[in-house]
Amino acid sequence: MNRLASGKDTGRGVSMNASRIDRALAVLGYLAHHHEGRSLKHLSDDLKLPMSSTHDLMQALVEIGAVRVAGPRTYALGPRAVTIALTVVDSLSLRDVARPHLTELCEEINENVYLGIRAGAGVTYADRYEASQPLAVVMQLGGERPLHGSAVGKLLAAYDPELEAKVLAAPRLEPLTAFTIVDRDQLRIEYAKIREQGFSVTDGESVEGITGISTPIVDADGVTVAAVHVSAPRGRLASDRLPIVLKQMQRAGAVISRLLGADDSALSAHHLLADG
Repeated sequence: MNRLASGKDTGRGVSMNASRIDRALAVLGYLAHHHEGRSLKHLSDDLKLPMSSTHDLMQALVEIGAVRVAGPRTYALGPRAVTIALTVVDSLSLRDVARPHLTELCEEINENVYLGIRAGAGVTYADRYEASQPLAVVMQLGGERPLHGSAVGKLLAAYDPELEAKVLAAPRLEPLTAFTIVDRDQLRIEYAKIREQGFSVTDGESVEGITGISTPIVDADGVTVAAVHVSAPRGRLASDRLPIVLKQMQRAGAVISRLLGADDSALSAHHLLADG
């Protein structure tokens, strides 16, 4: 049995305690961002760990296959760590992660809540959480929505330079209503505004009389991978209520983002609440 698995002190006193597990996870997270591998000195310096204990930790991780030797005193992620990571990714369905938190949000604001994701040349609603309002806005699941005329579409395009460029280079932007932004200069300004404030709003741009709000969900790489979306009749999201709903949406987005591995800097960059 190896040292980490046994939990016994061997060699220089390697023990399975909470601080050691934390250091091991820090090493694996660090190496996940350096696929080519890093030297023992880089690991020690960057993670602020003593050289001797870093050496012992790396030897233990090599023993269990979590880390491999990539060169002289250089280490990279090992096959066991990669296998575990892929298993975790496969098991983390975004809908499963988001569902309890968006259900809670739906109950809090009593409006229909949606999980918006990228789909082909546009976006789609991957899940819906229905409120008890007698007059609710029910958007079709799986139907493609444009990147210029929906709150989710504008949000995801605003945070993805390639998507934004694609929209702005399109030969024609279809007006969904009389209020859809189809002028490229105005749309460019709109995307910049979304990045600055951290959310997008449509006021009759997608469906007349309907207000839509979208806030980001980000992953461990700080990428906007989805959106929390709320649609409601314009009167129910008037200026006095909108900031309250927005704050609750941002809080839900922050919780989901943390579960996906987003750190404080990613949350801050997307204007999500620090206490999410």
